[in-house]
Amino acid sequence: MPLANWLSASYLRTAVIPLCLIELGFLASYWVTGNFTYQRNVETVNRVSEKYLGDIATREAMTIQATLGSVEGLTRVFAMETGRALATPHVPPLAEQHRYRLAPNGVFHTVSGTAQDSASFYSGVVPVGPAQIDKVWRTVPLDPVMQHIKHASPLVRQLYVNTWDSFNRIFPYFDVQGQYAPRMNIPSYNFYYEADARHNPQRKVVWTDAYVDPAGGGWMVSAIAPVYGPQRLEAVVGMDVTVGTIVDRILALDLPWQGYAMLIGRDGTILALPRAGERDLGVRELKDHAYAEAIRSDTFKPGHFNLASRDALEPIARAIAARRSQIVRVRLGGREMLAANARVAGPGWSLVVLAPAANILADATSLRDLLRDVGLAMLAILLVFYVGFFLFLIWRARAMSRRVAEPLRAIETVMERIGTGEYDQAAPRFGVAEIDTVAERLVEMGGKLGEAHRQLLGQEAEVRRALDNERHVTTGQRRFINVLSHEFRTPLTVIDSCGQILRRRAGRLTEETTIERSEMIRRSAARIDDVMKSALQLVQLEEGEIACQPAPVPLGLLLRELARPAQADPRGIAVVVGNLPNGAAVLVDRILARSALAAIVDNARKYSHDGGTVTIEAQLDDAACRITIRDQGVGIAPEDLPHVRDRFFRGANSTAIPGAGTGLYLAATLVEANAGQLAIASTPGQGTTVTVMLPLAAESAGDMPEAA
Repeated sequence: MPLANWLSASYLRTAVIPLCLIELGFLASYWVTGNFTYQRNVETVNRVSEKYLGDIATREAMTIQATLGSVEGLTRVFAMETGRALATPHVPPLAEQHRYRLAPNGVFHTVSGTAQDSASFYSGVVPVGPAQIDKVWRTVPLDPVMQHIKHASPLVRQLYVNTWDSFNRIFPYFDVQGQYAPRMNIPSYNFYYEADARHNPQRKVVWTDAYVDPAGGGWMVSAIAPVYGPQRLEAVVGMDVTVGTIVDRILALDLPWQGYAMLIGRDGTILALPRAGERDLGVRELKDHAYAEAIRSDTFKPGHFNLASRDALEPIARAIAARRSQIVRVRLGGREMLAANARVAGPGWSLVVLAPAANILADATSLRDLLRDVGLAMLAILLVFYVGFFLFLIWRARAMSRRVAEPLRAIETVMERIGTGEYDQAAPRFGVAEIDTVAERLVEMGGKLGEAHRQLLGQEAEVRRALDNERHVTTGQRRFINVLSHEFRTPLTVIDSCGQILRRRAGRLTEETTIERSEMIRRSAARIDDVMKSALQLVQLEEGEIACQPAPVPLGLLLRELARPAQADPRGIAVVVGNLPNGAAVLVDRILARSALAAIVDNARKYSHDGGTVTIEAQLDDAACRITIRDQGVGIAPEDLPHVRDRFFRGANSTAIPGAGTGLYLAATLVEANAGQLAIASTPGQGTTVTVMLPLAAESAGDMPEAA
């Protein structure tokens, strides 16, 4: 054998083959390591994504729960007002009575109305007589309550009161005779019997499952509450929310991995399903209903909307039935899906969030494929390299082994840092395109995980802020309703009492007694009118309907106007205007400034003792006018003083004094609108001093007519 061949054979036996085996061993280690890394990555991604999916379901369920909780609170208020109305006799105006007719078929119903009115329908299943008509009149005062609640909550489609003898009052108005069937037995419908003693022994607010509304509203869910009288269940009140509204809220959820959510009722019926869920389940969500004729019995969603009717959804149904939040895997639309469920407390519904498993593992699968391609490319290069020149291959194989091992250790270090939460890493460079690509993709994946983590934190903060805002709005609404209820109760009681006395003793009352009772009625009506005017002015101010147009106004004219209404004060409280600067004029909007000062003076008179004095003084201070209003009344407690300018706030010593808690709030806001300042000082038992600073006008009052 020639020496060259022998050397070649020797190198082949002693160098090339062992080195090939070694390099192949390195490749095998590389593939094993890559596969191990992929499996660990898949496990980590699955664990993190399942927890994240469960957190999303819980968070969104809490958001829906908070939204529906506001409707439940309004339903409780509506039930209390209904109980009070049914227990209080009422004779509506003739204009209201003329809206009703007794049809030949025995139905007593409304025949006309506007969007601000309600509609009424006595089906005639119980013959309509004087007692039934009296019940209709008693519910007339509920119209403004229903109107306010409807305007307060954008979720509420309509409100209604249903009684045990099949009387229905519903807001807003529609043609009830054309929609309802005569002799309709209302207690046989789910929006009544689900609140009775057998279904709702706790007498709380409950939610119905989806049903077709007989009033023509389409598919609905309702928050209902019972109204009990001394002997029985008198009525059930309800607020309707359309299924379309709930579907829109589900569609608005921003879910990762192209996922979607669906809302499940207590009995397993799908209440809300987005378009992606329709495709996977092969159904069409029912938002509307074609009314060919009047609905004469309960109409619920078809059976194919129930989880129990679908084998593929059985794991979800079991998790919901067990009342525990867990991650299950189901197969829908030819895809494996991860499903997380969370319970919506209150209505007892469940929110299910689904995401395709392939989308969750997309990055990990891409990395696995990339590692496999890199390994195959390396094997091809090694084979060509060894066939071409074995000596160069020996030298190159040693260098390649070093260049492969070091990048793997560096990539592993980067992965460990990302796993500990250091998401932002710099991509190491090794000079090998495939390995550099792997490092870059790994760093990009870490950056995406970090961004997703930061977005999750931001979303949690946003949800927290939204819940705080909703809680603040709900608290303000509840406080406003409580104030109006308290302020209306006393004058309404006086009016009712005087009306009963005038009715029972009309022939025995003297002229003086009749005048006295009439004055009591007028004072009570004036008190209600003052509260409503204050509330209206507050709404106009907050909605920007009041614009400030400053102009020079004589100071003497502005302040003397405040003392005129006090001349006929029934409590004998005098309003005294002290010495005023000669010729002074202030640059203000006359109407707004007068309203602000009048609110302060009215507040001072209200909290003054009978026969007391309210003093108004003014003096010039550089480019401003200082107006001081003092009373000798009950004063303000130190702990209440920082809050007296808050909207609807009333101090502890004001429970026996009429008012809505808006006077000083309006005054402060109007003074600030006129570029002024307001300060309050008070000593309990000695009185209160309110100081108002208003800008002076460039021209004096002597340059303008005082009657201007």
